[in-house]
Amino acid sequence: MKVLITSNSFSKFDETPRQKMLDLGWELIGNRYKHIMNEEEMMGEVNEVDAIILGSDTVSKKVLDKANDLQIISRYGVGIDNIDLETAKEKGIEVTVTANCNTEAVADYAIGLMLSTLRHICNVDSNLKKNTWKKETGLDLCNKTVGVFGLGAIGREVVKRLQGFNCKILGYDKYVDEDYCKNENITIKEPKEIFKEADIITLHMPGNVDGSYFISKRELDMMKSSMVIINTARASLIDEEAMICALKDKRIYGYGTDVFAEEPLVNKEFADLDNVVLSPHNAAVSVEAINKMSHKAVDNLIEYFKTK
Repeated sequence: MKVLITSNSFSKFDETPRQKMLDLGWELIGNRYKHIMNEEEMMGEVNEVDAIILGSDTVSKKVLDKANDLQIISRYGVGIDNIDLETAKEKGIEVTVTANCNTEAVADYAIGLMLSTLRHICNVDSNLKKNTWKKETGLDLCNKTVGVFGLGAIGREVVKRLQGFNCKILGYDKYVDEDYCKNENITIKEPKEIFKEADIITLHMPGNVDGSYFISKRELDMMKSSMVIINTARASLIDEEAMICALKDKRIYGYGTDVFAEEPLVNKEFADLDNVVLSPHNAAVSVEAINKMSHKAVDNLIEYFKTK
């Protein structure tokens, strides 16, 4: 069995998942590029591979057409919009995810981005490291109205944390669990209403199937000038060019993001802005989350091949 492992953090802190596969006599192939592989790079790696433990790398139709022996993609994470699922299904390739393994890590990180963006923590840290003592006045998180888009596992953990800040929660989800929302005192509203009413928006949902932006200039123009937007979900949810314009013109207060349209490249215009907090797709990268995802990704492979 030949397994391609594209994630660079897989089994980083616990060798047990990797050793499980070696003990089964499987051949393991690492990511020789040491970065998220693009389509062309992936096309060159998948020949004769039986399984992939996949990070955020591109698995398009072209990639799958080169993967003649591929039987299963074990996604190291939960997002699957980097995989051509239709082609995978046509070819009989199983796709699994490591559900709920990084939920708490991402929820913690979303709150961290909120606080950093609201209070300019990164700015003052950077200034002090340059020997510049410069205070910056920010906004509180306490008592704010927060719009949570996506009330799945991660969104619910974010809600739990925001309740400790006495925030009013406005929620949106394609499939609303009314009992959960009632129990957690979440007011369900349509996106347009949340855009107008919220002080903070945090995104925990997949990208639109048709590839359209969830937040573009039109939506940004609806928001308060004190709005802070947090994105630990998908870059495709937000029109980056429109966001940069809104930030430059101070039409919103700030943007904290862990995801970008052309990863690992980042739009250079972000670098000139002092009202953004940027991180390199880092939200799920905690020791605990990495360990959980590594074990689950391997368990998914073993379970699949047991049935073959």
